[in-house]
Amino acid sequence: MRAQIALVAFGLILGANPRILDAQPEHAGVTVAGIVLVDSLERPIAGAEVELVGTPYRTRSDSAGAFSLRSVPVGAYRLQLRAVGYAPLVLDVQLTAEGLEGVEALLRPVAQELERVRIRASLTPTARHLIDFENRRKFGIGSFLDSTRLWAYGGPQAWYRAITAEVPGMRAMAYGGSLALARGSRGPTSLSKPMPAGDNGDQRRGAQKACYLRVIIDGQIRYNTNVGETLFDVSTYDGPPIVAAEVYTTAQLPAEFNRMSDYSCGAIVLWTKR
Repeated sequence: MRAQIALVAFGLILGANPRILDAQPEHAGVTVAGIVLVDSLERPIAGAEVELVGTPYRTRSDSAGAFSLRSVPVGAYRLQLRAVGYAPLVLDVQLTAEGLEGVEALLRPVAQELERVRIRASLTPTARHLIDFENRRKFGIGSFLDSTRLWAYGGPQAWYRAITAEVPGMRAMAYGGSLALARGSRGPTSLSKPMPAGDNGDQRRGAQKACYLRVIIDGQIRYNTNVGETLFDVSTYDGPPIVAAEVYTTAQLPAEFNRMSDYSCGAIVLWTKR
């Protein structure tokens, strides 16, 4: 009888706290982190979509291509990475209590077939400049960005960010609240010619001597790299949307864009929506 009473008392204790046997220590979750890069070039991709499929855990890569998903429960997941102009990448991952950091996701560039078909289908004068752009891109001499890449870093007004992010050696030189595109170094034939630093107004606002690129928009020179010439401020450009860009060193520059001067930092050729 005494043993039965003891068992009943133990049962009452369990009944008062039914979770006592299956209580587990709670885990705050782990981190999934890494970087998204262009396959073969290993340049960072900004704005890539990163998500664990079927869950609310998702983010975008920053300007350095880095991403981080925090407080993720341990378990098996499918990690999917996507960016405009690149083939999506899906990875099966098993998260343990240590988390998963140092992921290097290499996305492979893909041709934008729909865009090219649309351009080739229109032989009107308004689209011919884009057909010429595509023909030059086939040769692979220079760097080429269409609207899918130019607008991937903040929309049509931020086209210059794509150029500094994706074209090797390019940078945006800040002066005051303005930005001008330049290369990190200049070509050998320009060593005898002084580098420009803008006009007096640009210099008062902090413009420095640099290897600024000639700027050509729809076939018209907008900045020709002359000493004392006003720099082309890309951050305040307010013309028609830029839909294509070609960036060349002087050695790469096609003949139709190479008849203005001997300055050898190259040129950026821009085409607008017409």
